[in-house]
Amino acid sequence: MKRTFDRAARSLGEFPAQFWLLTAGILVYVVGVDMCFPFETLFLRNGLHISIGVIGLVLGVTGLAGLPFQILGGAFADRFGRRGVLMLAVCASAVLYLGLALSHSLLQVVIVVMVEAAFGWSMFLTGSNAMVADLTGERRRTEGFGIVRTAINASMVLGPLVALAFLGAHPDFRALFAVGGAVCLAFLVIILWALRETKPPAAGHSPAAGGFAHILHDRRFLAFCAVALLPFYGFGQVVSTFPVAMQETHGISAGQWARLVLVYALGLSVLQFPIVRLTRAWDRLLLLSGASALLGLGLGLAPWLPWGWPSVALVLLVSLGVVVLIPVSSTVVATFAPVEARGRYMGAWTIVYLGGYALGPLCGGFAMDAMGARRAFLVVGAAGLAGAVGFSLLRFGNVVVTPPDDRAPDGEPHDASLGAALAPPVVEP
Repeated sequence: MKRTFDRAARSLGEFPAQFWLLTAGILVYVVGVDMCFPFETLFLRNGLHISIGVIGLVLGVTGLAGLPFQILGGAFADRFGRRGVLMLAVCASAVLYLGLALSHSLLQVVIVVMVEAAFGWSMFLTGSNAMVADLTGERRRTEGFGIVRTAINASMVLGPLVALAFLGAHPDFRALFAVGGAVCLAFLVIILWALRETKPPAAGHSPAAGGFAHILHDRRFLAFCAVALLPFYGFGQVVSTFPVAMQETHGISAGQWARLVLVYALGLSVLQFPIVRLTRAWDRLLLLSGASALLGLGLGLAPWLPWGWPSVALVLLVSLGVVVLIPVSSTVVATFAPVEARGRYMGAWTIVYLGGYALGPLCGGFAMDAMGARRAFLVVGAAGLAGAVGFSLLRFGNVVVTPPDDRAPDGEPHDASLGAALAPPVVEP
C-alpha cells in the first residue's frame, strides 16, 4: 500500500507547477459557479415571479444561441492565447451572478444570461481544455484531464455546501449571487498574477489554424463527434429529465432525489482520479465504448427497476461512465488536433459537448410527453448502447483520412491516423 501511495505521489509530482496552479484556480472558479447555479431557477421563479415555461425558454434558447461563439473562442485561443479566453469566461460568469443579484426584470435576466451563455462556462471549457493539453504530454494527458475533472467534481459538492451554510445566515439569494460572483473573480486574480500563457509559439500562424475549414475536412474527428453525441444525449438528462422520470415512475420525494444526487456527486468525486489512473494504459476508444454503455444502461434501466438499492447501483454506474467519458474524450480531441489548431479543435469540441448536453433535456422532454418516462429512457439506453457500438466501429473499422506528414511544434509527433490518435499511450509502471 505504501509503495502504491509513493508511486502515485511521485507520478503526480511530474506535472508542472503551472498545471497545479490552473487546477487550483479551476476549483475556486467552479466553487463560485456551483454556489449559485443550483439556485438560479428558484430565484427566478420565487424572487422575480417568472413562470417556469419562460425560465426554461430563456435558459434553453440562450444556451443554444451561445454555442456559435465557441468558434470565435477557439480562434481567439489559438491566435492570442488561452489566458485571454479564461479571463473572458471568468468575467462573463461574474457578470451573470452579480447581474442576477441586481436584476429586477426579465429583460435584465435575459441580458446577463446571454452574456454568460456566449462567453462564460463554454469559453472556460475551451480555454481550460486547450491549456491542460498544452501543459501535459501525450503520455500523461488523460491523467491530467482526470485531475482537472476531479477538481470540478469536488467543487460540485463544495459549492452547494458553502451556499447552504451561507443561506442559513443570509437567506437572500441576491447576497449569495454577489458572493458567488466574487469567488469566481478570485480565479481572475490567479490568471492575472500567476498563470502563464501556454499557447505554443506556432499556434495561429499555420494554414491549419487559419480557419475551421481544416476541422470540417477532418472526417475522422467529425465521425468521432457524431458518435460522442449519443452518450452526451444521456449525460444531458442526468439532472434535468431524469429526476422527473424517477418521480413519475417511482414517486420519489425531493429529499430522496437529493440523496440520489449526493450519491452521483460523491461517485464522481471519489472515482474520477483512481479510475483514470487505473485505465490510463487501456485503449481509449474501447474505454469510451464502455463508458457509453454504462451511461445507457444506468439511465435506461433506472425507471424500470425497483426503487432503492437498484437505483443507487445504477446511478453509480452512470457516475462511472461519466468519469471515463469526459477526460478520455477530451484527450482524444487533443490528440486529433494539430498543435497549431488546438484551440479551434477544443472550441469545436465544446460545441459538441454542450450541444449534446442541451439536446438531452430538449428532446428528452418531448419524448417523455409523447411516450412516457419509461419508454423515453429506453431511448436514452438505446442511444448509450449505440454509442458503445459506434466507438467500437471507429476503433476496429479504421476510418482514416491520411493527414499531412508533420511534427507538432512542441516536439510531440503528430499522427492523425485514427489508430494512432486513439491507441493507448505507452505508460511507465
